Amino acid sequence: MRKKTERKKTASPAKILPALFAFVFASVFMLSCLGVNVRADSEVVVSAITRQNSIGPGDILIVDVVANWLPGITEFGPVEFNFDSDKADYISFEQGKDLTSYVFYETKVDGTLTVTAKDQMSSVSVDESGDEVITASFRSEYQVVLFSVVLRLLPESNGEVDCWIGDAGEFTSPAENITARTGSGVTLPITRTGLSSDATIASLKIRGATITPEFNPNITDYSCSVERSVSEVQVNVIANNLWAAVIIDGNQHLNIGENIVSINVTAQDGSSHMRYTIHVERRESDVPNNASLVDLDGNTYTFLDAPNDAVIPSGFTQTTRYINGYSVPVYTRDGVTSVLLYLFDGTQSPGFYFYNSSAKTVRRYEPEKTIIETSQILKLADIPSSVVIPDEFKPETFDTGSIVLPGYSNKDGDFIIYLSDESGICDFYYYDKITGSISLYRFADKKAELLYSYLFDVFLVVAIIEAVIITITVYIVKRMVSDRTNPRPKRV
Repeated sequence: MRKKTERKKTASPAKILPALFAFVFASVFMLSCLGVNVRADSEVVVSAITRQNSIGPGDILIVDVVANWLPGITEFGPVEFNFDSDKADYISFEQGKDLTSYVFYETKVDGTLTVTAKDQMSSVSVDESGDEVITASFRSEYQVVLFSVVLRLLPESNGEVDCWIGDAGEFTSPAENITARTGSGVTLPITRTGLSSDATIASLKIRGATITPEFNPNITDYSCSVERSVSEVQVNVIANNLWAAVIIDGNQHLNIGENIVSINVTAQDGSSHMRYTIHVERRESDVPNNASLVDLDGNTYTFLDAPNDAVIPSGFTQTTRYINGYSVPVYTRDGVTSVLLYLFDGTQSPGFYFYNSSAKTVRRYEPEKTIIETSQILKLADIPSSVVIPDEFKPETFDTGSIVLPGYSNKDGDFIIYLSDESGICDFYYYDKITGSISLYRFADKKAELLYSYLFDVFLVVAIIEAVIITITVYIVKRMVSDRTNPRPKRV
């Protein structure tokens, strides 16, 4: 009789794998439904990459420092970027185009560039439990360029050039713990020998303007616009090769409307050429479309260009300021808080107005009624009927040479005028006819003066009476003493 032996049943891999996959899928699905971050890692890898595959002496090398992803980071760094300083020179640094809300700080020592950045647009809120919740302004699940470094190979460079990340620094997230490590670097062979045929440029910028489309060495046609006040643009170009010749033409004496600025590049070999064209539009107006201003009282004013023959007050110069979200032309003067704007209020003819950004007041500039002081702007105002001028002040006018001041003067030579300040507050001001200086004036309190005079008279009379009483008292006492010491003889 054969003895039965028990065998332990073992599940085959074919049955285990589907079950395990189903379990993992169900777990991930449940966590995602609960809003839990199911990313397998919270690690940021910082690497150096380049889009170039060949390079020669004198060429530009652009290296991007990238993160494999970027969770909600409020600050990162210091990230150390290193390069062979004996084979390349540092040219410039640019922050990543996606990280416009970050402020970058960089320092360079020999072949090391150290970069830190901080999110300036992160928001702070309070949750139901009263705790602060910080939210970063940018997040990406994909590769992000943190910053780019522009290098130029030295003329005598050969072999290969290396760029690498020495330290990834720290990446701070208010929502999760993030670790950072260094990734790959760049090792690029220096292959070209002889004369360069590269006539492209590596960078193109116009100071004070943004070109479209975004710069690309293989795109040769661009456009931008500048304000009416701009008659010359500064074009900054970096050629890809050190020995390429660059000639810029047409960037001066701009006309109103379209202007053509050309950039002609000749390669080192003398036979390769490239021409880049920028269509620069000099706007007919310095004022953005529909730019307007609302004052403290709710009145709306429209910005306009000042006429060419407009008379500007002495000491004021034109510049631009951001007012109500618009970059508009203004006239400013050192020491004066208010700025001068050319506006239209919808009823009166367009003209100059003084705008005080602190008080949000807008007042029309009337040369015949306005006094411009070093630290304030005052305007002649009508005296309300409730204001009484003391009898000792008589009406008088004074011609300063630029404006006639209607005011009042007294026998002491004080000349006063009624003015309103930049906030619209009216009061009497003392005007010095010799120096032209102005200061607040306060009338003497005549009632108090009369009261003091009356009290003085009363105390004087009381003092005289007291003196008389004391004199009489002293006389009587002396007489009594004298009678006692020297008695008169009695008659018999």
